[in-house]
Parts: sequence; structure tokens; C-alpha cells
Amino acid sequence: MFIAGALYVTGQVAESSLTGTVSDPQGNRVPGAIVSVSENATGLIRDTRTTSQSAYLIDHLPAGIYTVTLSKPGFDDFRANQVEEVVGRTHTLDLRLHLGKGAAQQATVNEAFVQLDRSDAAVGTAIEREQTQELPLNGRNFASLTALTPGAIDNGPNDQRTIRFGGHGLDDNNVTLEGVDATAIYNQEQREYVRLTIPLESISEFQSQSQNFNADMEGGTAGGQLAVATPSGTNSFRGDIFDFFRNDALDSRSPFDGTSPDPFLLNQFGGNLGGPIARNKTFLYINYEGLRQRLGQPQIGLVPSPLFLAQAEASSPALRPILGAYPHGTSPTSNPTVWNYGVEANQVDNEDSGMVRIDEHLSDRTTAFLRFNIEHGADEIPTGALNASATADTYFRNGAVNLLHVFSPSLVNDAKFGVNQEIYHSANVSQSPLTVTVSQFSSLTGNSSSDAAAKTFSNLDDLSWIRGKHIFKLGYEIRWIQMNQGSSQSGTLTYNSPTLMAANQADNATYISQLPLKRLRKTQYWGYLQDEYKATQRLTITIGIRYNFFNAFHEVNNRAIPFDFASCGPGGYCPRGSDFSFPRYNDIDSRIGVAWSFGKSVLRAGGGIYHSDGQEDDQNLPISNDYTRYSLTAAGSPGLSFPLTPFLAETSGAVSPRLLDRNRKDMYVAAWTASFQQELVRGLVGTATYLGNKGTDLLTTTYVNVLNPATGLPPYPAFGVVAWRGNTGNSTFHALQFNLRRAFENGWLLSANYMWSHTINDGSIGGGESDTVQDVFCRACDKASSDDDVRQVFNASAIYQLPFGAGRRWLSSRGVSRGILGGWELSGVGTARTGLPIDVTVNRSNSSVPGGYSVSGSERPDLYGGVSILPAVQTPNNWINTAGFYTPANGTFGNLGRNALSGPGLWQLDTALAKKIFFTEKLGLQLRAEVFNVFNRAQYGQPNANLSTPGSFGVITTTVNEGATGSGTPRQIQVGVRILF
Repeated sequence: MFIAGALYVTGQVAESSLTGTVSDPQGNRVPGAIVSVSENATGLIRDTRTTSQSAYLIDHLPAGIYTVTLSKPGFDDFRANQVEEVVGRTHTLDLRLHLGKGAAQQATVNEAFVQLDRSDAAVGTAIEREQTQELPLNGRNFASLTALTPGAIDNGPNDQRTIRFGGHGLDDNNVTLEGVDATAIYNQEQREYVRLTIPLESISEFQSQSQNFNADMEGGTAGGQLAVATPSGTNSFRGDIFDFFRNDALDSRSPFDGTSPDPFLLNQFGGNLGGPIARNKTFLYINYEGLRQRLGQPQIGLVPSPLFLAQAEASSPALRPILGAYPHGTSPTSNPTVWNYGVEANQVDNEDSGMVRIDEHLSDRTTAFLRFNIEHGADEIPTGALNASATADTYFRNGAVNLLHVFSPSLVNDAKFGVNQEIYHSANVSQSPLTVTVSQFSSLTGNSSSDAAAKTFSNLDDLSWIRGKHIFKLGYEIRWIQMNQGSSQSGTLTYNSPTLMAANQADNATYISQLPLKRLRKTQYWGYLQDEYKATQRLTITIGIRYNFFNAFHEVNNRAIPFDFASCGPGGYCPRGSDFSFPRYNDIDSRIGVAWSFGKSVLRAGGGIYHSDGQEDDQNLPISNDYTRYSLTAAGSPGLSFPLTPFLAETSGAVSPRLLDRNRKDMYVAAWTASFQQELVRGLVGTATYLGNKGTDLLTTTYVNVLNPATGLPPYPAFGVVAWRGNTGNSTFHALQFNLRRAFENGWLLSANYMWSHTINDGSIGGGESDTVQDVFCRACDKASSDDDVRQVFNASAIYQLPFGAGRRWLSSRGVSRGILGGWELSGVGTARTGLPIDVTVNRSNSSVPGGYSVSGSERPDLYGGVSILPAVQTPNNWINTAGFYTPANGTFGNLGRNALSGPGLWQLDTALAKKIFFTEKLGLQLRAEVFNVFNRAQYGQPNANLSTPGSFGVITTTVNEGATGSGTPRQIQVGVRILF
């Protein structure tokens, strides 16, 4: 009998597959055998027959625990219990039938837990339900778990915006929720302070892959692939209510706190419920989670002294709005012009998130589900060193409808439609009308706001067909993208010294008028064809090809004006409504993976091409060209000073349009890997992997129309210096990884990985990230270690149920545990990494550098010969040797290379102790205590590396994480309670 069950997770990597071969005791093929699987929690049943080559495949399975039965006339029936299907993994289970003797065979199949990857060459890991529920996670942010993926590097506080994979950029990451786009769209990464976009209670498992994923992966990106699956109701009503609590009485001080920790209060609370609406037919799952957080945050900076403020106002009364925006200093320094500033500000964060999911068995062969997630987050965060704050109001909505139809045991189709929306309003709240930078003072943040409402609609279809030794997969995705964007007026003003500021003699300035709301649209298409060829029982070859069409934006009302000297002519501007850029039609990606298994070992190798669209927000520059943008310099606007209005009225040659290369290419990555995997003792699997990749046509940001050093004139005299954005950058990445993993079984789980890697680029990291080069005439001169080059990374996580007392196995089954000894569990997460690169810079005037345009933050100093750039004893107050550098002579660039130094490393251990008690078979209580950064190690951030601020050069004034959650905080203790029913 054939029965189709409800599909619980969709998308090629957000689901699982069971495959293998069937043989007799002599190893001969057994075609025509019936392989049937039954999901224990819901009664889902799927079956198939082995082919003429004795192979079988059951695709598009929900993650869960299954019973597998095998039968054929003339042989004894075989039954395997507790076969675990993990999201994103093809489980290879080779079975053997014995000649009929009238006695059925039965076994518990431990291969589910010591699973070797016998099908492809992807580098990644599955995060199990036990990890999402039992590991100590500071802030309960699922993104923290992605840092445990082999190939991942976390360069900050362990949130969605600080974790990168395989040397790629942040916007190269792709997030799907059951196969449906779940990115933030215009910036693909999620917002850093929104933790409940996909809360833990909405996750059953997720798959994280860093490199060499197959052609059937949804979306078109080259970086990490995060595929999340949500839970479903079962035939039993189950649920829980929880609350996690922390305050400053439980926290330790950071190195920059006063005599006590910053004031702090955090509550994360919620609950979930799942069960049958109609047994074996209709299931419901709902959840809610809320977050309320208040955190004091010190703002430490340098401000003008009262004497300087009085003198500057007397000398230049026009500066009064800016001078009045500086907060009052709190203590003097040795410099009479500069005072220290240190106050306690406050972070505020409120979030609410919910999900509802309904699964339905429509017939024996057709199943469906409907899911909808919604989240709202509002926060206010002190920004910069002075008295400004950044506010954000974010809405996230994501929904999916799925329809699975089984045409035959060897032919399955999975269709889905999804919607993904993020509405984001942000503002910098400040008393200053402009962002003001003055050498020796901390910068003032200018008052401004922006709005972005983005939405995608996705239609996807995947077909799986097994025939002989081949498993064919083909599918497509069509994605409609909508982006609405607008912003207030804003600007910057730079003075090269306090003396010049007092005289109101600015070096450069920018001004951007209000951006009216623009509506951008484009449609993207992907298609793939893949063949997983079982050449022998030991050898699997996976070959795939993928077509990507990323398309180019257009503005609905033709209010955008592309600007490009190369394609629009010497006048720079194209006619209103012209193409933003010219779409690429030849993005074809080939993929191959080989897996050869022998005994308890597997050799895997693979490679492929991976095209990527990069950040959508980098492709919208033409919407800015129908409103005024100015870039002013002292050389082009003599007497440049505040206010800017008189100079904006005389802008001949100073208008600064936004230039998007209309011939931009789509970035692509060539990636390759080779690994050896070995089954060890007690369910452990060890893997040694080499992986490398080469990025080409990466995002590039630079400036054009600068002065030609030979002629002293710009190529286009009608314009000033123009920012240029295109795709010409390059990168390389090489890594050696060692991984050890034991999936959760019999009360314990272990996952650990170590990676040595080196990332090199010319300032182009990947989609959405790029440094502006020091010398716009020589991009290759900036070739150096990437900003995210972390040479060594180690991560480990473990869960262990203490082996004593009644009810020891309370995670895998709800045995009754009333005693003191039973139901205890320890878990932990450990992480360590070496330091991030430091780029030493110096402020220089436009007239002092070749080309007549100094790129703020990119100019580097000269080195004194024979003088170490590191102090004899490196401390947080003396990380860089000031005496090792000097400002280059006029007309020359510094000889110090980019990212020449390294910052402090990081290591910390987080632990949790939990006790679960069941009063009845269905009613229980879990008590938890979690400690983050157990040893209270000071996790220092990067030092000030600007040589033009001698008072603080080489001094570390921040920690890695100044927020309340994530890694890099001082020691924090959290308590939690969960009622289970």
C-alpha cells in the first residue's frame, strides 16, 4: 500500500532524503524490494521500490524519527527503528535482506547518528532541535548557532550581521524559511538588533552550509546558505510556556564600566502549542515570543573644552548650531583644547514575534501546509561616541504555501509560493544638522532618517525522479522584488584641526537633499538540473547546472536617472528612465561533487561556479540622481565653511551624482573542496577538509574624475569627484578544517571544529562590502589580508544528560522524573579566534595627495625605518607604537600596507545547567541557569588606529560587544523556567 504524508519542511536544503541500496547476504542486488518509512510522531507513511540496480530514494521527507521496513517475497522482513532524518541531509542507509526463515529482523539503526555524508561535497552542518533548545544562547538568537558551522567566521557579537562564511561578504549569505526567501532583501542580512525575526520556537532544525552546495539550492548567492525548517503539530497535543530573565545584579563589569555594571533588564518570554485538528490528517502549530530589554551603555569620547567652545563661538558665530551640539565634557585632558566625555546612555529594545502553521493531508498522494510569521522590533541605541542615538522600527512578515504531490514512488513534485517583507524605518537623532568630523574630537552624528519597505514574492517548483542508478532533480524559482526607499536630507563637514574649525575653515563637505520615496522593481529567474549518479554502491557522482538571471531594477514612475561617463557620454547623465544597468544573460553555473565510501570512511571532492547578485541596495544609485547631491572641497569652493547654503548656490563643477557602472558584471566565485571523513568510536564522525575559492568581479567602490597627476585637471571639468560603484574586485580564500561531530543520541551531543584560513582581497570582500582604496589609480596596491581575515577559529558545543537518576532520557522521551537525581543536563558553547586586521590611517587634506582627493579613512602613513610598529609590551592602552609612523610628504602616498596589524583575539565559554521534572506523563517543569563568558574574560575591541588623533592612537576604548547579548560581553547569568505540557 502507498500512502503520502504531510510535508513538514520544504526547499531542497530545508528537507531530508533517505537513499541507499538493498542486497542479499552475498552482496547481490535485490530489485523490486519494498522500502517503507513511517514518521513516528504523525503517522506519515511513504514507500518506494528498489530499482533494477537495487537502489531506492524517498525524497522530500520531513525531519524526524522514522521506522523503516523492508520486504520482498522469499526474504525475511526487515525493520529498523529510530532512523533519524535531519534537515538538509541525504541519509544513506544500505539495507540487507536474509533468505526467508520465517523470522522477521529488527534493529535500531545507529547509522542515523553516525551519519557519513556519502552523496555530495558540501561543507556545512545541520543544527539539531536539541541544539536550538538546550544550548546556552545569549539573547536566544538563532544566528548565534550559525557561527558553529565549519567555514564560519564571527567578527563581532555573534549576530546576523557579523557572521560570514568562506571569506565571502555579509550580503552573500542567503536565508530561506522552508525554501522561501527570508532575507532582509535590500540588505540581505537581517537587522543586527532584531533577534526574533525567526525565533528559536519557530525552528525545528536548520541547515547551514558554507561552500560547495549543490545546484538545487534556492536563491542565487555564493556565501553561506541558511535553510530553516519550522515545526509542525503532531498527533499529540504538546506545548510549553517559558521565561528567561537577567538583570545587572547578575552581570559582571566590562573593562570600561564604572564601579558596577551598566543598569540592565532583559525578559524573553513566550510559548508554543502543537497538536492535531484531525488525527493523522490536519495539524496545527502556533508560537509567540516577546523581548523587553533595557541596557545602560557608556558613551566615551573627546569633545571641545569649554574654553575652546567659547573662543570658537566668538571667532565664528555661524558655528553656534554645531558647537551647541557638542555635549559638555566631564573632565579635562592634558590638552587644553580637548576634554573627556563619559556618560551613561540607555539602549531600549522591544520585540514581539509569532507564527502559525497548518499541515493538511489532502489525499494519499497530496499534502500541503500553510505558514505565516510576523515580527515587530523597535529599538533605540546610543550611536557614536557622543550624545546621539539611532532608532529603528522594523516589521518582518514571511509566509509560505506548499503543495507536495507524489506521482509515483519514484516521482515527487514539490511546489510552493512565498512572500517575504521587511519594513524598516531608521533615524539618527541628534542636535547637529550635519555629521561633523574634527581632528582630535570625536565625530558628531548628524540628524537624519530613512525609510525602506521591501518585499519579495517567490514561486518555486522542484521535481525528483529516480531511474536506475540516477536521481534526477530539476526545478525553477521566479522571484519578484519590490523595494521602496526614501530618506531625509543629510550631510557631512570635515575640519582638519581644531584651529581650522575655530576659524570655520572646512576641508570638505557633502550635502544630500531629501530623497522622495522611489519604487523599484525587478524579476529574477533561476533554473537547475541535477543528476545524482550512483555509479556503484560506493561511488556517487553529483553533477548539476544552474542558470541565474538576476535582472536590473527599474523605477515604476521613471523618476530615476542613471549616471555613467562610460555609457551615458561626457555629460554623464542618461535620459530619465534609462536602464539602471544592462542585465547579464549568461550566468551559468556548473557544479560537481564526488563521494567514494569504503568501510567506515568517505573521500569527498567537488567544485563549482557560484554567481551572486550582491546587495540589492548597491544597485539603486540612479534613484538618487533626480535630487541634489553635493561634494565640496576647499580647493573647489574657496572659503568653504558652515553654513553650506551659500556654497550650494554656486555648485558649478561640484555636483556629485551617484555613478553605477551600467556595464557592471554579476560577481562569481569558483570554489573547490576535498575532504576525508571517518567514523570513529561512540558515534563520533571526524572530518578533515581543505577548501578554497576565488572571487571575481566583486563589488568595488572608488572615485573617478579625480585630478590627473600629470595634467592637474579632472577628465570631466563640469563635475567634481564622483563616487563610482561597479564590480571589478578580486579575492582568494584558503582554509584547512578539522571537524568532530556526534549527533544527539542516548543523552549527549558533541560538535567541534577548528579552521585555519587566510582571506586576501583588494578591498572587495563580496556582496555589499568593499573598502575604498587609498590610491584610486592603483586598486591592486591595496591587495592585502581581508578586513575579515581571522587566521584561526575554534568552536565547540555539547549537550550531556547526566547519567543517573530516574528519567535520565527526558529529552528524547518524557519519562517521569520526580527525584532530585534525575533529569539533570549540562550544555555549553566554547569559541576562540585570533584577532581581526587593523588598518592604520592618517587624515590628509585633498591637496596633499596625488589626484587631489583624500579618501577619508583610507589614507595610510609612512613607516620609520628600523622602528617596530608594535610596542615592547602590548596592552589595551598601548596596542600600537605611535613612534613607528609619520605623515607622508605632500604629493605621495604612505608606504604602510593595508591591514598591517592585528587586534585582540577572543575566547569564551558559555555553560548551562538544567533540571527537568515531570509531575505526570504530560506535565513537567524545566529550570535553567545559564552563564555566558564563564571566566569573565575582557573581550576587547579594536584600538583607535587613526594617527591624526594622537591622544587616543593605539588605545582600545571599546569591547567587541557593547550590547546586551551575543558573544563578547562580560560575564552574565541568566535564569529560565519552562512549563511543559
